[in-house]
Amino acid sequence: MEGLQRRPAAAAANARGDGAQQPQRVIHCDVEPAPRAWPGMQMLAVAAILVLGGLQFLPATHFRLHQDRGRNWIPIDPSLHAADHQVVGVHIISWISCLDLRTLAALTNSTLSSSSDPHDVSFTFLTPEGGNEQLHFYKIKSVLPDSNITVTSQKKTKEKLNVATPAGNFLWSFRSELSPIIIATQFSRKRHVYISPDSIVKGKVEDLAPIDLGSYAISAAEDCSKRLGDYISMDVLSAVQRTAPKGLVYTEPFDKDTCLLDFDVLIVEPRNLKRNLVDSIAFWAKAVNLACHRDSIRLAITLAFYNDYLKLPTNWKRANDNTDILYNDGPKNVCSEDGRQHEGKGSGEVWQQYLSQKSNAMLST
Repeated sequence: MEGLQRRPAAAAANARGDGAQQPQRVIHCDVEPAPRAWPGMQMLAVAAILVLGGLQFLPATHFRLHQDRGRNWIPIDPSLHAADHQVVGVHIISWISCLDLRTLAALTNSTLSSSSDPHDVSFTFLTPEGGNEQLHFYKIKSVLPDSNITVTSQKKTKEKLNVATPAGNFLWSFRSELSPIIIATQFSRKRHVYISPDSIVKGKVEDLAPIDLGSYAISAAEDCSKRLGDYISMDVLSAVQRTAPKGLVYTEPFDKDTCLLDFDVLIVEPRNLKRNLVDSIAFWAKAVNLACHRDSIRLAITLAFYNDYLKLPTNWKRANDNTDILYNDGPKNVCSEDGRQHEGKGSGEVWQQYLSQKSNAMLST
């Protein structure tokens, strides 16, 4: 006896009297082969992948500004120099040796208040090692929420500096005076503006961005309150020049009326720094050892950069109320040589324009 079998769908339909209807063909996927691709389709797909990959190597024709919320594409003019294609922005770096968040906030707010495009200005503050940079960041952001700031510890810079080496030990020994050089050689390798932390900025920092340094590493203002000849004899300088290692010092005669460099505001292009710059500063610091520690370093810096810098406009020299940068005349922390802090009283009123009493109280705790 044969087992029961399921009748095909067509046979069941005929049994119901639908003999005129033709049975439908059933495709069995596990038995019949897959449909064949069009001839040459695989080659076409490979060619498309190669073409799209090759497009990635073509030069850019458009760019977008990260500040543009509309994300509009801007065509690149090939007739311009490559440096002109870069997004113009101002990156300000400051090194504070005696931590006071009030001075950093006043510097930030005065700079942004004077800028025509504050969203294009960013700040990096290097604070003394041992502090909580994350806490410092949030405190400044709490009073200036729209500021673009970064707070980092000087400890990281010290580790990169390698104070075990003669050059590293020299730089760290005079870190307050040589902080712009430390930043340029160890921390930031991109063009930036260094501003002394105890400053109030009244000018537009974006005016500094388009200044062309050419082959120079820095652009600095000059302090002509005293001249080179007021610190050292030209005969002594000539004698030092004759005995100095080759290539380490300026070889032409020095001018006794040369002004000293002012390091309160600097435009820095680290890529143009000479490899022997630190050695040159260290050499001059030992050769012109003056009674005043700070004067020795300032003089050494001036001699190391002699005739090798671009002069910054005089309005960026802290001198009087008519310049683009002023001294912070508010209260601030002052550190003694043993590292202890005490409050320095500020008698001015300019700082109050950029730091409210409430913010001052928040940042002073």
